[in-house]
Parts: sequence; structure tokens; C-alpha cells
Amino acid sequence: MTTRFIAAFYVVVFFALISRAQEHLVHTPWQLEGANERIENIRKGKVQLAFVLDGKPLKDKASIDLELVRHEFSFGVSMTQASSLSKKAQTQYRNRVKELFNFVTLGFYWAARDEKKDLTGYNRMMRRKVEWAVANDIKIKGHPLLWHESLPKWVIDFQDPVSLEKIIFKRMQDLLLDYPEIQYWDVYNEAVAPFKNHVTPSGVTRWITYKGGIYPAMLALYAFANKIAPNKIYTNNHYQPTDPEFLKLNEYFIEQNVGYQAIGMQAHMQTHDNVFEEQELWDLVSTFTPLGKDIQFTEVTVTSSKLFNNWKDHGVFLEERKVARKKGEKMNLPSLAQKELYQAAYIKDFYTLLFSHPSVSSITMWNLTDRNAWRGHAAGILDSDMQPKKAFFTLKKLIKNTWSTKLTTDFDANEGLAFSGFYGKYKATVTVDDKAYTVGFRHTKESTKPIVLDLSGQ
Repeated sequence: MTTRFIAAFYVVVFFALISRAQEHLVHTPWQLEGANERIENIRKGKVQLAFVLDGKPLKDKASIDLELVRHEFSFGVSMTQASSLSKKAQTQYRNRVKELFNFVTLGFYWAARDEKKDLTGYNRMMRRKVEWAVANDIKIKGHPLLWHESLPKWVIDFQDPVSLEKIIFKRMQDLLLDYPEIQYWDVYNEAVAPFKNHVTPSGVTRWITYKGGIYPAMLALYAFANKIAPNKIYTNNHYQPTDPEFLKLNEYFIEQNVGYQAIGMQAHMQTHDNVFEEQELWDLVSTFTPLGKDIQFTEVTVTSSKLFNNWKDHGVFLEERKVARKKGEKMNLPSLAQKELYQAAYIKDFYTLLFSHPSVSSITMWNLTDRNAWRGHAAGILDSDMQPKKAFFTLKKLIKNTWSTKLTTDFDANEGLAFSGFYGKYKATVTVDDKAYTVGFRHTKESTKPIVLDLSGQ
């Protein structure tokens, strides 16, 4: 081997390493072929408005200002992070949620809601969160009814699966009945994973074994949930949706006529090898589409900190972080300026592609702020000081501008008013003879007849 060849070899290796180091620092725009056309076809529809005043059809010339105030599509964020914030930061947090999102996930982890402890303060806190969401017309998802990785120690140590089953069902019943405002629930979080190598055996895994394995155990949980609260929207949620076992589990649910409405897919993209590419993401959703269920992206993390090469490298960091936190030291990854540009660009394409797929009904950002974010990452669209990053403005522009409907026009009330708009809740101000009337209406895919707006009493 010549000296010149060896030198050339190392040059190639050097630039390959540099290229690898720069991977995912700059987002290559996705092609998004046909996305805008699909959005026009599946997220919008024509609507005919008619107007009534004092019991009679309105026939005068009028003007109208109308706008979409709440999307039918669920643009969500998890509020599990909020409890660890200061009172001031929580206020900032809630204001940003109201500004951008119409859907929130509230965490009801068993380790936190331990019935063997005084739950007065906990229940008061969760009740306030629920009431706040309802007051602001924000839909709520409860997460989860059961999960093998968030358990009180006494449940981890529990040895009698027959007795534990009664306890599990009692917990599910309490959550479903104590919070009737919550329409959406993850029944079992990450059902494919209880016996993975990283999972510590517990009373829950012993109960699953007693039931005959994951499949019959899940059937029992869903059957009980539907018995107690049959009108909820139940989701089967998993952290690795590309796992073939996850598809098999959902196919089994379909065969057994399980009462569930949605397939939940997590997308925590903290390593190079789990960042979705465009075609990969589209193919994943399309693989599950024939099952006929709504697809929810339940936990989305697009970090502006560095990416790890793989889960093993990330695991090393997490162990080091655990040691540091026991010493009272913070060990969170910093947000990088270039990565913030990447984060914003990636989120734009990620949301656009999923919003354009007819099977997808919701996308939930897992962390709003970098403060105490997912596994030490700069995973929020607000920074640690609660200030918006570029990704926040990018997402807001999509939801509130690009995918919004606003209309100001004069019209002949005798003919009504027709327009094409995004599905959701609208506010309209109709002015007749210099008098303004404000009304609300809902535009859905099922809106086949003219919507009559009664201006009386305004």
C-alpha cells in the first residue's frame, strides 16, 4: 500500500466523519409531493351559511367577518412537564399552550398517583388542570390507565396477581369516573414492551404472565375500560411503532373486535438512527391505514440539542445524568443555535406530511419547553427561560396562518354565503344595518346541509 493511497484513505475517512458529525444539523427539505393538495382535499370542505333574525330569514345586504378558532384536527402538547415548573413558569406555560394548541395530554402515572398516600394535593392539582383545559376549550387525553414503568414500589413488589388485578381495575375505574371531562385515554402505555430486556419485573408483569401473556392481558384491560366508560376514545400507544410486533398486536385487536379507536405512535427522535425520513414516515402510517383506525402521533420529540449515534450511546448519557442528579447537579443537553434552525425546519415538514395523511387525527409535542425536558434533551419549542424558539413560530405560522380560514366580505343574505374552510369551530360577526351580531358554528366533514346562523338575541 503506497503512502499516497494511505493518505487519500485517511482524507476520505476524515471527511466521512465530518459529514457524520454534521448529520441532522441542517435539515434537507422534504419533497412533500402532493401534500398541499391532500390538505385541501381532506382538511377542508365547502360550507353554505344561511342567516335568521327574529325568526325570519335574513334578506338584507350584510357583511361578515369569520375565522377558524379551533381546528377539528388535534394539535397537542403534553402537560406532564408543567408540574415541575415554578408558579410563574406554569403561568407562562399555560399561556403558550392556549396560544398554539387545542389538545393536551395529562399524566396520571401510578407512581405519582399512589393510592396508599395522601392524594388530596395531587387530586386538587389534576382537577385544576382539567378545569383549566375545559374552560379554554382544549380537548384532554389521560395518560395512561396502566404502564409497567411507572409504578409505586408496593406494586413493583406485589406477588399475588389475582389480588393485583382487582387493584388495577379499581384504579382504572377511579380514573375513568373521577374525570368524566377526559374523552381520550391511553389504556396501556407501550403494550409490546413489558418483557423487553430493559424492563424491571413487577407486579404488573407478573399479572400479565398470570393472564396468559400480553395479548389476553390487553383484552382484559380494554374490556374493562369499555364496560366502565364505553363512550371514550381509547388508544393503543407504543414507543417503537416500526416494531413488527406492534402491527401484529393491532391486527389481533381488530380480529378480536377490541373496543379501541386509535393507534398511538411515539416519535422521540433523540438519536441519529431514529430520526424519521420522509418516505419512511409516510410508509409507516400507510402500513397501519388498512386497519381503519385513527392514527395519533402521541409523543413527538424533535430536539435542538445534539443527537446521539444510537440508543446505547444515549443510555450511557442517561446513566451519567442519573448519577449527577443524585448529587443535585443538572446535566441537561444545551440547545444549539444551528440545531434550533434544524428543529424548526424538520417540524415544518414533519407536521405538513402528517397533516396531509387522511389517517392521522392528532400530533402531540411531548415537551413545550427545554426546562426539565425529555431525558435531558433541549426538546421543547420554548427555551429554558420560557422564550419561544424558532420552532414555536414555525409551528404557529402553520397552525394559525397557513392552515387557517379567515374571511371578510359583503354578501347578499338572501343568497346566503358559501366558502371553503378548514374543519373546526368558527366565530362569525355579521353586520346588518350597522348592527353587529356575533355567533359561533362548527364546520365538519359531516356538514352536508346549510348551517343556519340565528342572529337573534345578539
